[in-house]
Amino acid sequence: MTQAGDDWLAAAIAYARREPGKVLAAILALHLVIWTVLPILLCPNLQLDLVEDLALGKEWQLGYWKHPPLPWLIADLAYHVIGRIEVVYLLGPLSAVICLYAVWLLARRLVGPLEALIAVLALEGIHFYQFSVVKFAHDQVQLPFWALTGLFVYAALKDGRAGNWVLGGAMLALCFWSKYAAFALAASIGLFLLLDRDARRVWRTPGPYLMALAFVVVLAPNAWWLVDSGFLPFRYVDARAKIATHWYQFVQFPLQWTASQILFLAPTIGLLALLYAKAKRTETAPRDEQGFARRYVTMLALGPFAVTTLVALVLGRLPVAMWGYPLWSFAPLAVILWLGPVSEARLRGFAVAFMAVFVAWPVIYAGVELVEPFLRDRPKATEFPGRRAAEIVTKAYRDRTGAPLVYVGGDNFIANNVAVYSADRPHVVVNADPALSPWVDAADLKRRGGVLVWGEGEPVAPPERFRAAFPNAEVQPPLSLPRQVRAKVRPVEVRFAIVPPRP
Repeated sequence: MTQAGDDWLAAAIAYARREPGKVLAAILALHLVIWTVLPILLCPNLQLDLVEDLALGKEWQLGYWKHPPLPWLIADLAYHVIGRIEVVYLLGPLSAVICLYAVWLLARRLVGPLEALIAVLALEGIHFYQFSVVKFAHDQVQLPFWALTGLFVYAALKDGRAGNWVLGGAMLALCFWSKYAAFALAASIGLFLLLDRDARRVWRTPGPYLMALAFVVVLAPNAWWLVDSGFLPFRYVDARAKIATHWYQFVQFPLQWTASQILFLAPTIGLLALLYAKAKRTETAPRDEQGFARRYVTMLALGPFAVTTLVALVLGRLPVAMWGYPLWSFAPLAVILWLGPVSEARLRGFAVAFMAVFVAWPVIYAGVELVEPFLRDRPKATEFPGRRAAEIVTKAYRDRTGAPLVYVGGDNFIANNVAVYSADRPHVVVNADPALSPWVDAADLKRRGGVLVWGEGEPVAPPERFRAAFPNAEVQPPLSLPRQVRAKVRPVEVRFAIVPPRP
């Protein structure tokens, strides 16, 4: 590095020591702008999860067939406030920024201000917080509520204030409103309160009971729906997690799941290794003064992973790799609490590596969107001609019936695109199955009719699973639409049928 580069880097590190809060604010602001604007500029069609957000969120259900409703409700609310579908690209990065700030607030209580900043910056190495966060859905919306739960429960344990206990319970309930995988966090906190020698004392105070009450009150509407629906989302989870069919898979699956998480964590592990590898540890406080904080943050960092792994081991299931999404927000802070303050000599390497990672992820994202189509012909949601397909399907229905399109069903991705991009904003009949779509009135569906859509790889006629509910569907000429990409790639095949109204 040149002398000018060395001087600039030294000045940046010195400023971070003096004003870590301002440095964090600048980085989080830049993070929010980059990961909001980048996909808007590069993605002509909404991501798969984002189009699902807007297609189903408008139904405002207490629960849906595969997940709790919170991210979809947030997306619909944001759309109605701003009035543009692109607003959904803001929601994922905003979730990550809130999460990172919550980690900062907890870290600032436990370690030095520079170490607190490092605990946040190290998370930029994990793709959950940037590359993947643009796909705002249930995994992404867990991030802020998971981190806020950790923050408020710690504050409650240390300060004993009723408000912090209530907020901890409410945030934990919102984790469940986001995704039921929050059970891993709830179980970890519950076990910590029962087993930790210092935490057990709070059971003699109103705190844990206030937390439980707040949790039950906030979660009650979704819990009622969950019971009333026969725990419908659990069937979806059951279908996604691969089940062991051989004895050795009971060992293989946990190892495979663990390896996936280590791979995701690798850049962050590398960043922390630059600070601590072969470094001499220094203690600024007796171990017993930080003991409780170490145990608590270690529980947050490893407890949910351990619970998830244990449940998968007992049930013989392979957890989906992306289920690790909210698990690691406190991992760098736990490392810092155990290994102590960082040395001045090692800050340069960390700073350079952080800047490289911070720049690399957007470059990789841009490369995937812009360059990959020239290297391989792989259809992606962001290239799908959603607006054009919606226009053609909507016009065909209107020409046939003289009425607006109210319902669309079939292949979920294509149906969701029609629901979002059509001027009529039709309701989605999930999997063309009214039983999975309680917002659909069967009599109204019969009276108004709708459209069935499906893609290539299926027969020209409506698939059997659609014909059972819509035997009178009229097959239309298939569509061959160019993907929204500059490379020479195969077009998209979209097939559809009109379900005519019946009096």
